[in-house]
Amino acid sequence: MDLTPPLPPPRPPTPPLPPPTLRGLVFATGLVVGIVLYCGARAFGKSYGEAFFCSPFVVGTVIGLLAPRRPVYTSLVTLAALLLIGIVTLQEGVICCLFALPLVTPETIIGALCGSTIRRFVHNRRVRERIAGLLVAGALAWQAIGGALDDPGRHPLHHATSSIAIAAPPERVFAALTAQPLTVEARWPWFLRVGLPMPSRFSVDVPGRDGRVRAVFSAGVARGPITEWVPGRALAFRIDGYEIDDAPFHITRLGRGPHYGLHPDRVEDWLTLTGARYRFEPAPGGGTILRREISWRRHLAPAFYFGWLQETIMRRGQHRLLELLRERIEQTAGAAGPAIAALPPPRL
Repeated sequence: MDLTPPLPPPRPPTPPLPPPTLRGLVFATGLVVGIVLYCGARAFGKSYGEAFFCSPFVVGTVIGLLAPRRPVYTSLVTLAALLLIGIVTLQEGVICCLFALPLVTPETIIGALCGSTIRRFVHNRRVRERIAGLLVAGALAWQAIGGALDDPGRHPLHHATSSIAIAAPPERVFAALTAQPLTVEARWPWFLRVGLPMPSRFSVDVPGRDGRVRAVFSAGVARGPITEWVPGRALAFRIDGYEIDDAPFHITRLGRGPHYGLHPDRVEDWLTLTGARYRFEPAPGGGTILRREISWRRHLAPAFYFGWLQETIMRRGQHRLLELLRERIEQTAGAAGPAIAALPPPRL
């Protein structure tokens, strides 16, 4: 009598994994191209120049060359995945990506349309692949040459000037600005408040020609020396150091600290503040015309987009500071202060 237990029935063969679809291969290729170009820009570049922001165009063109159907859709999905990877790996901030979207999205679409147009007239697959490879190689070469020739110290210098009328003599306005810390309420537009390093407090720690100032903003503290001190007439300073403490996913490259794997000089990826100056001018009727000018070097290209954006943010921020100073002085003086005509609102 055979007591051997019966053998289990044989398992059905495991079906092989389906091969990747052509759309999946094109998506993966675009993803690799985008990552390679980003790493190349970080390795070769000293700033966010034209070569960096042309990478989405190259990614879109490569996808247009390889994708037989829906190249624009595939390129936009790839762009979204690349931005998500940059945020998750803490290489880019959420606000950085949002502000760049109006620039990189049209670039990606135009690239996809250019690539699909070339594909329509070039029917040989190998030739299309060679064109895509040459595009990527050319973009990397542009990044390397641009990075070698780039000098952030010669980048475009920008200025933003704001003026306000205050019903108090220049000496009182100067004392109100320098004697006590100036605290700014967080009444900023939402698109500025959501993640940009907005100022919250300004103080003169050490008064005088060789003194120091401190500016507290939403992502940390900036400090610098006083370069001009003329009571009742002028106050100027520059920033030479930062102490950054920002949340990982609520960051911009302007507010990035060394505890995220970068060096302190990465604080100046967006711009380098070269100085700020207050001028106190007597106004008719005994008041003061207070003018504030801030200057910086822009490290973002192209100018038609980021130049306007930075100037708008700077002008709005400093005008809010002047309004706060006027409110403090006029509340202290009460109705006894001299009445003067208000200046027209600045162009924002």
